[in-house]
Amino acid sequence: MIGGIRAFIRFFLFGLSLILYFISSLFITVLSGLSFEKARPYLTNVISITSRVGLKIIGIEVEKNIQQELSKKNYLIVCNHLSYIDVLVISSLYPSCFITSKEMKETPFLGQLCLLGGCLFVDRKNRKNIHKEVKELTTALQKGLNIAIFPEATSTNGESVLRFKRPLFQAAIDSESSILPMCLNYKTLDSKAISLKNRDTVFWYDEMTFFSHAIRLFSHKKLLVELKVLPSFKASDFPEKNALADRCHEIISEQYIGIVS
Repeated sequence: MIGGIRAFIRFFLFGLSLILYFISSLFITVLSGLSFEKARPYLTNVISITSRVGLKIIGIEVEKNIQQELSKKNYLIVCNHLSYIDVLVISSLYPSCFITSKEMKETPFLGQLCLLGGCLFVDRKNRKNIHKEVKELTTALQKGLNIAIFPEATSTNGESVLRFKRPLFQAAIDSESSILPMCLNYKTLDSKAISLKNRDTVFWYDEMTFFSHAIRLFSHKKLLVELKVLPSFKASDFPEKNALADRCHEIISEQYIGIVS
């Protein structure tokens, strides 16, 4: 009963924050001549503010583990992927343009949320436009945006970090950008360690629907997640995208604590 009331109140407050987010983003987009390219630097800041508010509403505490002092330059942020919460966590600390799939763009509500957040979209089912997508990503990096990718190309059940998809790493090499690896570890839900028993309340994967999952999550008191920000390095230190992707996977996998019990 108490959990249901908590979920209702959080949905109401979170809904209000999203309404303000939509209004602000639409206003910025209109002022930018309906050009998402021009609006994107401002949209990333709007979603960053909304993410900070959203985390407080939902009851999510972020434990930051930053292993180096970051400069003001932009990065290609590379992270493992477990839930839609990942976007809120990363964006709350580092205003970023996220890369997601065209399937997500076509998903009601979430698609509009991503579009007005300045996301870039890739077609994971049809690779014939990959060169155009990499060029678009390269341009965004050259313009000074933080670009965040989840190279597993899907959210997972938390058992391990899946092998990284390689194509988008080419943009970091072409733009001579620095890589900023991050690792997300979801630690506790209502003070209980994340395990096989409660992971489905936190992780969002496979055929789970957004609203039913969010209702379960919002009914709990507190979720603790650790974000490890690992040392950055230059993409140009690697001869090609495959080696760069493998190194990123190695670094993040070493820091990830798999859910196996």
